[in-house]
Amino acid sequence: MHLALLGGTGRTGVHLVRRALDAGHTVRALARDPKKLGLSHERLTVITGDAGTPADLARLVEGTDALVSALGPVKGLEDICSRATKAALAAGVRRYVITSGAGLDVPGDQKDLPGRIISKLIRFVSPAIVADKEKELALLQGSSCEWTLVRPPRLIDGPATGKYRVDVKNGPGSKLVRADLAEFLLVCATEKRHVREAPFIAN
Repeated sequence: MHLALLGGTGRTGVHLVRRALDAGHTVRALARDPKKLGLSHERLTVITGDAGTPADLARLVEGTDALVSALGPVKGLEDICSRATKAALAAGVRRYVITSGAGLDVPGDQKDLPGRIISKLIRFVSPAIVADKEKELALLQGSSCEWTLVRPPRLIDGPATGKYRVDVKNGPGSKLVRADLAEFLLVCATEKRHVREAPFIAN
């Protein structure tokens, strides 16, 4: 497939780019500083730009089959996720797989007590980030896009395990290896899993 990627210079995004290339996909990645990607490949095109700028998103997704985002909170840019999603939808993205967080509440959730406590804690500690994620969800739900909003718990570094659980109602665990998250994002994008759903995932 021809994949467009956001957040490729981040700690999860690096795994995402490499896994996509290893799987034989053609990749277009957007980065404010392409040098931070630290990777070159014949099937990789790096576009200089900002995830929240509509013109840059339009250039990124042109001619691609799906957009996959590993964007996370950025200090001073607490609204970056919703801005990126608004720009992506304006660019006409049809298949969009996004990284969100287990603290986000979605209609239909059946979170257990620890999950509800974590959601309230995150909302108290990081209200701007939660507001950004809620706005992003509202934009997706109001669109005709085939979106998937992946909700991981605390992310940790380490080698991929290939062993993770997915649940659309309740978080199945308290941590997830970033490399496993990258794998699941790609699976959702390339196999069209969990369309218009917000699955939880954890090791």
